[in-house]
Amino acid sequence: MSGGSKKKILSNSVWMIIQQLYSMITSFILVALIARHLGPSDYGLISYCASVISIFTTLAGLGLDNVIVSEIVKNPEKEGSYLGTALLMRLAASLVSYPMIILVILVINPGNKMLTAIAALQALGMIFHTYEVLVCWFKIKLKMVYISIAIICAITVTSVFRIFLLANKASTGWFSLAISVQAFVSAIIVTAFFVRKTDVRLRFCLSDAKSLLKLSYNCIISSVSIIIYMEADKILLEKMTDSAQVGIYAAAVTLATFWQFVPSALIESSRPVVLGKRKTSIEEYLEQFKLVMAGVNLMSFVFSLLMSCLGWIFIRVLYGTEYMDAFIPLIILSVSSFIGISGYTRTIWITGENYYKYEKWFALTAAILNIGLDILLIFKFGIIGAAMATLVTYVYEVLIVPLFFRETRGFTRLYFQSFGMIPRFITESMSLIRSKIARK
Repeated sequence: MSGGSKKKILSNSVWMIIQQLYSMITSFILVALIARHLGPSDYGLISYCASVISIFTTLAGLGLDNVIVSEIVKNPEKEGSYLGTALLMRLAASLVSYPMIILVILVINPGNKMLTAIAALQALGMIFHTYEVLVCWFKIKLKMVYISIAIICAITVTSVFRIFLLANKASTGWFSLAISVQAFVSAIIVTAFFVRKTDVRLRFCLSDAKSLLKLSYNCIISSVSIIIYMEADKILLEKMTDSAQVGIYAAAVTLATFWQFVPSALIESSRPVVLGKRKTSIEEYLEQFKLVMAGVNLMSFVFSLLMSCLGWIFIRVLYGTEYMDAFIPLIILSVSSFIGISGYTRTIWITGENYYKYEKWFALTAAILNIGLDILLIFKFGIIGAAMATLVTYVYEVLIVPLFFRETRGFTRLYFQSFGMIPRFITESMSLIRSKIARK
């Protein structure tokens, strides 16, 4: 990887981390205050609706994000057609999905008007999230500074809105609207940056739509399967216990995963560069992929260990004594997150090798396993059982199921080899940081 590419990745990652750090701090404070204000039961209702909506949001995404990045890297002259086509496809899918969400909530929770209202307000954000197609261009160009600025502005507006609601002791429904407000503001600012910073002419092409769907249908199945096994625990907890348990479990999930923005920034910044190496040198491409995974593994281990040891303090300070039952699930979910983030890193390798069809089977079988484990373990152990089901599912999905296929067994080897590259990752990262400080 050239020095210029490393610097761009570092700069890109820093901006993404700044944005996520700002998001984390504001969310931690405000979500904790909202959770205290609403109590576990009403907070659980918002989390439950968010889980249902996230499944449809993922479906409406049509698995296009990774495909678009890969295809534009391969065919940069078609970026206007790919982006314009994907934008219209995602908007259409979101508009179709919105009434389906309301219908599902009405069917599985008949007569619950409050839940229906919460879902209707939260689901608006799914439509506004269409702007995420444009984010792909900023990822490829390593210009995520503009996306970070847009999201920071959106978070600020949403935070002011939430503070206003807290000051006026608003009802649960109003707090659910804040999620859609953030998506709306982000969409407006990102679109403005895209128009200002690029001369790309967006256009729809039917043949490209068919081509993208052909490439992404495996991603659709895998993405929806992944979100199902990530959210099934909260949905089944609500049906098998009550919304208060969902609220407590949601607090554990939030604390166990909040740090993932750090390795995610590295993954997203590295993706275009690593995939670009695939066209010139297989050896260098694999070397850089392992180096990225080494960084992700190091960060994940440190944060998972921290949350496992000190999580009870965060729960008590942020959420209060009503949520202390979240501590044991938090420890289990922290270990799950350490393993699970490697599955996200794997998407770079899956894209580079064009192994989308295998990712589909990984996620689909993991979803089936997770649902079965959730039903058995929630019935026996409640929220601790839900966390145990998540841990087993991540171990299976990330480390075990790739061994079932000859072509994907290489990932497990790359995963374990990456741990040996942690010293190199530390050395190169420190060198880049020192050179950046020296220039200033």
